[in-house]
Amino acid sequence: MFGIMILIGCCNIFLSHRFLAEDASVIGHHTGLDPNNKRGATIEIKADIVQKVEPSISIQMTKQKQQLEQKQEQKQEKPEQVQVQVDGVDVPHGTAGLSCTDHGGPANDVAEEMIFWSDIPEDSDYKSPFYDEEKYISFEPDGGGWNNIRMAYETILVLAHATGRTLVLPPEKRMYLLGKGGGDHKKEFSFNDFFHLDSIAMEHEGMNIITMEEFLKRKGVTGQLKNLQNGQVVKPPSSKTNWNGDDLNPLWSYLRDVGKYPQGWNPSDCFAAIPASSDPAHVVELQTMFDDIMAGKHGKVPDPNKDFVDAPAAVDGPTLDRMREMVAERSSICIYDSELQQETLLHFKVDHKENARMLTHFYAFVFFQDWKQDLWSKRFVRDHIRYVDEIVCAAARIVEAVRKRAKAHSAENTQGEYDSFHVRRGDFQYEGVKIDADKLHAESKDVLAAGPGSYGSLYIATDERKKEFFNIFKDNYDVTFLDDYMHLIKGVNPNYYGMLDQLVAYKGRIFYGTWFSTLSGYVNRMRGYYSAKEKLDGYELGHVQSWYFTPKAKKAQMTKYFPVKKPIYMREFPVSWRDIDKGIGEL
Repeated sequence: MFGIMILIGCCNIFLSHRFLAEDASVIGHHTGLDPNNKRGATIEIKADIVQKVEPSISIQMTKQKQQLEQKQEQKQEKPEQVQVQVDGVDVPHGTAGLSCTDHGGPANDVAEEMIFWSDIPEDSDYKSPFYDEEKYISFEPDGGGWNNIRMAYETILVLAHATGRTLVLPPEKRMYLLGKGGGDHKKEFSFNDFFHLDSIAMEHEGMNIITMEEFLKRKGVTGQLKNLQNGQVVKPPSSKTNWNGDDLNPLWSYLRDVGKYPQGWNPSDCFAAIPASSDPAHVVELQTMFDDIMAGKHGKVPDPNKDFVDAPAAVDGPTLDRMREMVAERSSICIYDSELQQETLLHFKVDHKENARMLTHFYAFVFFQDWKQDLWSKRFVRDHIRYVDEIVCAAARIVEAVRKRAKAHSAENTQGEYDSFHVRRGDFQYEGVKIDADKLHAESKDVLAAGPGSYGSLYIATDERKKEFFNIFKDNYDVTFLDDYMHLIKGVNPNYYGMLDQLVAYKGRIFYGTWFSTLSGYVNRMRGYYSAKEKLDGYELGHVQSWYFTPKAKKAQMTKYFPVKKPIYMREFPVSWRDIDKGIGEL
């Protein structure tokens, strides 16, 4: 059942949406809801009276403050309150919040320091110019570790909205390295286990998300899908619709037969260009523009190691300028042209023999002719593709404890500042960056000792099981690991531990990561989001206070603005967080 809970605080109030669908096969949809009113059913609010109605949206209002930590000073600002209407009733709609009340704490005023996202009601109404909920996009999850899987998912999600297609989620399956824990813990996952997909679909008019089971019921067993080679109607293997936990190879084979895979859409060789509209002239314009760039008609072909470094193209600049920065030594442009626009189903496969794999960042692959659509997509990922409250709240409890320990370690450390590392070892394939602890210490000690907030507290996120490996750090710092806080995360699925490490590391004063690691990369993107939100030093150019241990040439990469460049996947780029709040409400 659905219900409403409204809590009114004494100061700032915010609106936080969470939606649950009774029919688990449809994410964000409910048979009792008006499909034209995704925000839900009638809500009646009278002073301190809360009236339950069904179906309804679960709403929680609570105190919200923004903490700005810069140069060892803290101050509070009220978020601007915006009114939205739910069935004709004005409801305060402020900065997106985080409630840990139902997740074991901490208190909301403590947990809020984890917030790097924003709640922008104007963004919820935007639909792609190609919007057609009867066209679909499906995909096979990446076969790598969690952060590779997440990157590919973000890219497909952005493509789904950009092309106006309904996103079909893969069935639940066991993911690489996410099979830990006893019988009480879930080991087969869908993306809804990690992100608030129910809220995304309900809050955004232009985003439709369904499960594979629902898609196969709608289109597969009803005979509405045809083999693209021979035109024959093909139903799913054995007319099966529920593939959760099963061998998915027969399903992938079926979808490859009935779905169009955009040939050549390899992120290393091309970038995917989304025209401003379905007008064929826009396709021609994009192709001509790219060809002219590569022919040198607009100056030398950009070198991403030299051009645009600390001199980015304006986010609202001409398409030509933004495209020149996006080229990144790629040889072609992949355009969502009229032919692809007509396909009922686009299916993105994972096939290493064909070099078919979305191991890329969404912002490094998807290019929008309209700059407003580009910035919208970056805000969309920032504000909605963040971990579910259970994970963020567990991390917030650890951050609170790390800060308390840091204060106890140094009486001068009144803010509980700590530095953070991510040291990737284990099965990591890049042996060149798996260096010994003495070298890790030598490469980081000078930076850790510099600047205000250097109090000798260090949190290390790592997959190294033998913690004596870090003895040299214990000799020089007060070192702490996730293992020290297991009492705070009892009952949390151990498959979330890597995500907890990410979130705790993201809050460090100084962060050192492992080059090539997509876990370290995402820590830096969250740091970028937070820096831009709180306007920390260097935010104008997307700089963050992050470093890499090795290789030496890459050590300070995050302290400068670099455009997207190859190899793309192994680090994040400031174009994903720099100045992305421009143009809100203009679409």
